[in-house]
Amino acid sequence: MRPGPARGETASLDVTVDESMAATIGDDQVHPVYGTAALVVHVEQVCRQLLVPHLEPGEEGVGYHLEVTHREPVPVGATVTLTATVANVGAQKLVCEVIVRWGTRLVARGSFEQRVVDLERFRLGIEARSAAV
Repeated sequence: MRPGPARGETASLDVTVDESMAATIGDDQVHPVYGTAALVVHVEQVCRQLLVPHLEPGEEGVGYHLEVTHREPVPVGATVTLTATVANVGAQKLVCEVIVRWGTRLVARGSFEQRVVDLERFRLGIEARSAAV
């Protein structure tokens, strides 16, 4: 990984909640609000914005550790803003703190750690595991 982003650097993502993001278990919509599963996808997406410009050819980022507290329901149709802030950078890792807001309301907060892997070694490891299935 090239020198990573500076501590304190931020990235933002605005998301308008649609029906596909609603809280769902299996095929059943549980509530017509922003589901935690969709929120996690968006946390990964906003944090990835901070990692990708620093990857070398042949490297990729993978999710390693995630902590999130989803505090507030957000109805379908509302727009949330996710803000990721670089908290820690290592030779092969990036940790971001994330805050999700709906207007002035704090919807969620947490942290997400990505690890940088050699893409070819990672691919070979997946193939080996697949062969064992």
